[in-house]
Amino acid sequence: MGKIDLHIHTSASDGTFTPRETVELAGKLGLSAIAITDHDTVAGVKDALIAGEELGVKVIPGIEISAGYDDGVHILGLFIDPKSVALRPALDWVIREREARNERIVNAMVSDGIPISLQELQTANPNAVLGRPHIAQWLMNNGYVSSMVEAFDRYLDKGRVYYRSRQRIPLSDAVSCIRNAGGVAVIAHPLQYGYEGTEMETFIRTCVDEGCRAMECIYSGYGREQREMLVSMAAEYGLAVSGGSDFHGKRKPHIQMGWGIDGEVSVPDSVLEGLLQIAKKC
Repeated sequence: MGKIDLHIHTSASDGTFTPRETVELAGKLGLSAIAITDHDTVAGVKDALIAGEELGVKVIPGIEISAGYDDGVHILGLFIDPKSVALRPALDWVIREREARNERIVNAMVSDGIPISLQELQTANPNAVLGRPHIAQWLMNNGYVSSMVEAFDRYLDKGRVYYRSRQRIPLSDAVSCIRNAGGVAVIAHPLQYGYEGTEMETFIRTCVDEGCRAMECIYSGYGREQREMLVSMAAEYGLAVSGGSDFHGKRKPHIQMGWGIDGEVSVPDSVLEGLLQIAKKC
């Protein structure tokens, strides 16, 4: 039975490996399939698909959309058509909002004497959708912090001096864009938002009502009891099970593709078969 990883980021968003390097690593690790799910962009999918064909690794076109629900949640889109015009509302919205927030953050830092610029960030990250991780990387590279974690803890997380909010695309629109592009909408890392009890049930029910058809039950840092609880909830709400590491390369060095943090991400290819059955019905 092969292993897969359905949550991976490349340099097209905030990962550090190019799409080709990402597929090459998947092959070396013996993964039979991976999903490229960059944040709010499909720019890395084409190169990953080409590399997958050459190297014998099945590459699933995907995306991770930041959606408006409470303080913001993430929805994965798997099996999307990356060329579909149906994705444009989500992609255009995100680009507009990210650019506006990046400008607000950078302007605030410059006002405080930190010599950062949007041009420098874009030059260092060509073709990437810029976001806070790129700013955090700049802070680390220029000696303001010793790690990405420190950059967020001191400067960029909510409540910190350079945090700036942004308006996210409504959850319903994010899911619709994914489904209209031929994809399966997946609730990403559901335990990351801090919901418990009835709040968690309301969140999942809302996602289901909007058209989500799967949930990420296997994820980096989730223990056995958490995984079993999520699998049970997925069954209760008629959702397929998905799983992935949320690999970002050197930007999150503690997370290994296909394995997670301590080997807790072990996603069998039977999960992919279940998702494919859902995809045929979407």
